Amino acid sequence: MDSWKVPTEEPKEVREISKTLPISLEQPIKAVCPMNATVSVDVVRTAPERYKAFEALTSEGLLYNVEGTKFNYAFVGHPSRWYLSRSCCLILKPLVPSSKMFSDWVKITYFKSGEEHSDCVAMANITCINISLTVENYQEKTQNQEREMNKTSAYSPWKGPIMLVNCGSSNKYPLNTEESVDKKVRRQMSKMFLKTHTPLGFFNTHQLVINCSHPDRVRLFGVERPSIKPPYRMVLGPNSPSHVVTHLRNRESRKYYVEALSFPDADFSGLVSFTVSLLENTCTDSSEPPLYNVEVVFRVAPWIMIANTQPPVEIYITRKLEQQPLRPWRFWRETGGIPPIKWLTGSLEPSIRRCRSIPSSNFLGTVLDYSYVAHCELAFCPREANRLDTWIGNEVAIGYTYGPQRRFPVFLDCPWTRGLQHFVFKNRLPPSFGYVIHEREDDVNMDATGFLEVSPPVTANGVFYPLGRILIGDGSLPRENIPEVNLKLRSFIYAQKMQYPLELFSAWLLEGNVKEFLTFVPANDGKGFRLLLASPRACYELFKLEQRQGHGNASVLDTVDENVLHYAERVKMSIDEILADKFLQRQNDYVETCIAYNQRVLEVELGLSERDIIYIPQLFRLGWIWDPTIQKEVLRAGHLFPNMLNMIVLGSYLGIPKPFGPLVNGVCCVEKKVQSLLEPLGLNCLFIGEFFGHQEDLGDAYYWFNIRREPLPYKWWNFVI
Repeated sequence: MDSWKVPTEEPKEVREISKTLPISLEQPIKAVCPMNATVSVDVVRTAPERYKAFEALTSEGLLYNVEGTKFNYAFVGHPSRWYLSRSCCLILKPLVPSSKMFSDWVKITYFKSGEEHSDCVAMANITCINISLTVENYQEKTQNQEREMNKTSAYSPWKGPIMLVNCGSSNKYPLNTEESVDKKVRRQMSKMFLKTHTPLGFFNTHQLVINCSHPDRVRLFGVERPSIKPPYRMVLGPNSPSHVVTHLRNRESRKYYVEALSFPDADFSGLVSFTVSLLENTCTDSSEPPLYNVEVVFRVAPWIMIANTQPPVEIYITRKLEQQPLRPWRFWRETGGIPPIKWLTGSLEPSIRRCRSIPSSNFLGTVLDYSYVAHCELAFCPREANRLDTWIGNEVAIGYTYGPQRRFPVFLDCPWTRGLQHFVFKNRLPPSFGYVIHEREDDVNMDATGFLEVSPPVTANGVFYPLGRILIGDGSLPRENIPEVNLKLRSFIYAQKMQYPLELFSAWLLEGNVKEFLTFVPANDGKGFRLLLASPRACYELFKLEQRQGHGNASVLDTVDENVLHYAERVKMSIDEILADKFLQRQNDYVETCIAYNQRVLEVELGLSERDIIYIPQLFRLGWIWDPTIQKEVLRAGHLFPNMLNMIVLGSYLGIPKPFGPLVNGVCCVEKKVQSLLEPLGLNCLFIGEFFGHQEDLGDAYYWFNIRREPLPYKWWNFVI
């Protein structure tokens, strides 16, 4: 037949191996030629000496193309004669599967120089088959795809199939193998189809084997023998690295369901390939290459964190808050002993014995009222044995995972206590929620997901980050058994390849938590959000203004109960005393320098301008604390009065720790300033006085709860980094 040009592009979801077909002058050989595969015939090696040209002829089911040589125009009556050269090859392309075994053929005739006819012939009898591995492409079914990725080359949109992680709260994670899965469960999985079209009897001498690049990370469900209602059982997965497909008919489309068992991590890229290999039944050598390979690559849907500028759905709060009074919490609470902090300013005298009793507060009632106003549901977390009371805020991050099939919330739990087997909270979640236990294994550092912050969608340096960027503090209180975002959790975050993490300098803080000096709030303008930064400079400017207006005698923490002050190691200070304390000012100058450095990084990496930042008045103080790793004291910063950046953001309602600032005409001047900054953005400020009863230098009240929010509408597969 006429020559045919080989396609330069192969199907994007499939990759085939190139096969060289030998031929013989002695007797016809038998071979299998798969469709959609590159099969070349070695015409040079078979050619006898002194033969200079060849002709090719194929059956009607085959097309061919000759490459690497020139056409021989010396014989007009032979339009398919070509010169023999070292680089020439004949490429075959099957048109349709063969009707019978070896019913198609290719014939090569060799000619000497000037010879018109020749008896030097090589033959190959060929069976053309069609074996394909395809997936249901959900992306093509969705409409209104985002086009922001066209603005930059920083993304490589994923156009292949996607599989979700089976991390339902009703399951154990990692999952164990199950006998079979019902239709309801299969509906949530990705589909894969193995299609065959061969002559009758082909699979009497051949077999198909499915292999996976990461069998311990996925499960493949299929049927052993087709029937009316076949039971779908796990055929490939943990402890089953390959699967021999049995009971195949010559024409069949066999359906498989796939699911992932884990999210991308340091040792798992999230790319999983399934390969179907065609083998001869007589092949006993495992090193023998397969006759044909077809492959499809899935990407595991990532875990995505949600910015607190998104609308809230539900507040999860620890059951401990039902008990009154609620004592402040410290990281070392159950480690035996409280390491002393030598505050340089604004603290009790060392000789004064620290009070251990604080008055009762109505913090829980305040949070209930606040959630009602913000139209947000409230859920109490059961008490977890062997876990600190603040586990819901410190050890859990609430995100989601998303595929074209479905989207559901996922709780990422990083328990500080190793070897926990029973999680009461997990069993209380709806079955549609995901729950992942991220063990810290032998790492001596604890993971603190509560130390993570994520920005709203931003554009920086020409790159659009539709899901925001995760902010991580690169330092923490240098003390034994202090939680931080350790390398294992960092590796997990980086492996998602979505919310490209940004590490900030936070080693100057007692905790190293970026939430101590920044947060994001929604705004009712084109930008959609504002970055709030703690600012000692703004606080000094406010206090100087009040002093000039004759309010220098007004004091910070003036209305706070004395027992609470003793417990929190603080003292009342007037505006005049604060402004006259040059030592305190130098401490805040240092803090201002640290925050300014992070601000410059944020402006560049998040594409922020000065008008996108609001400076919240806040004073800090420095203190010496013993670092057991270097065997000396180090200087770290804590807040002088309640840190307003530890606010609860519920849509347009902000639950802000009451600063107990100086009262001017019966109104806190700090609260008034904050209101003037935030309320023009459409925000409602609620200052919660009970915060101070549960807030200290090393643990604030937001550790007692966590918030599930609405996910962003962007499809992550358009923005893979």
